Amino acid sequence: MPTNRTRAMRNALVAATAMSTAVIGGAPAAAQPQEPDSASGAAQRLRELARQAEVVTEDVKKAQDDHAARQRELVEATSAAQRAEAVAQRARADESRFRDRVDELTAASYRGARLNTMSAVLISESPDAFLQRATAVETLAADNAEVVHALAAATRQAGSAQRRAADARARAARAESDAGRLRQDIAGRKAAMDAQVAQVKRQYDELSSTEQDALRGSGGDVGPIGGSGIAISAVNAALSKQGSPYVWGAKGPEEFDCSGLVQWSYEQAGKSLPSSTRTQVSTGTSVSEGQLRPGDVIFYYDSASHNGIYIGGGKVVHAPTEGQDVKVEDYRDIGDVHSIRRMVG
Repeated sequence: MPTNRTRAMRNALVAATAMSTAVIGGAPAAAQPQEPDSASGAAQRLRELARQAEVVTEDVKKAQDDHAARQRELVEATSAAQRAEAVAQRARADESRFRDRVDELTAASYRGARLNTMSAVLISESPDAFLQRATAVETLAADNAEVVHALAAATRQAGSAQRRAADARARAARAESDAGRLRQDIAGRKAAMDAQVAQVKRQYDELSSTEQDALRGSGGDVGPIGGSGIAISAVNAALSKQGSPYVWGAKGPEEFDCSGLVQWSYEQAGKSLPSSTRTQVSTGTSVSEGQLRPGDVIFYYDSASHNGIYIGGGKVVHAPTEGQDVKVEDYRDIGDVHSIRRMVG
């Protein structure tokens, strides 16, 4: 006869499976999970639930990354619009000033001030007088051309600045709209994440202390590795956090999830990375397993929802999952490798 505790665990597993199907894309309902009959079976089921929660968590962090990017675009576009408006305003002032000058010269020409060379000859009493009058005519013509050219340049500049300002305002409006949409998206995803994580936590709490110890695993700390550069510094930053607890969505400095550890470690080395595996997996350059070197970030599973930092010797430092602390493991034991990214160099 199953015990009350066994029945409770079975019920929790069934409920967790139903919740994970609901929040991960609405796929057809999976078959009912079998009751774990061993510590390894219970731990494996917990890992499956945790992987599903990890996908939702990384979706939330990706949405947060996108929202932050749209906010930056909004600030930049608004600033660009303000700068362009200032240029346009100055150009319009120049345009007005030069237009007034052109109007003055035009009016003067109608009053007879704009002389041609022949009229200068006719009214000159001497060669010297002619030269003086001819020079005046050329100077007046040159001034007129310069002012006309300045007016045209000011008009072009004002038009260009106005177009840039209009474009920047349109970009700012799009960024603001996208940011608002993402805020709503984050709220919805966060609710799904919280529900999924709660299922994982309940399942973990149902494990016996022996099962929890088996899940936690064992192993001593790995000391810092030798070398220099950003990648090595990131490795050693991550290694310094061995034993720090795994917390969903945490980005340090005392608690971490997988992508949070990667981001924090590289930040300590002076390299900024996005916060989600969804965006980290597109950062840097792709390398193969045969090219692995310390500092490379290894992504796992078809969803690329988990990652860790390679430290050399076939090992990776990562924040595994619920009930486990930051630790070093053989990179092949974690799961199927999705891709490897070199963040620097």
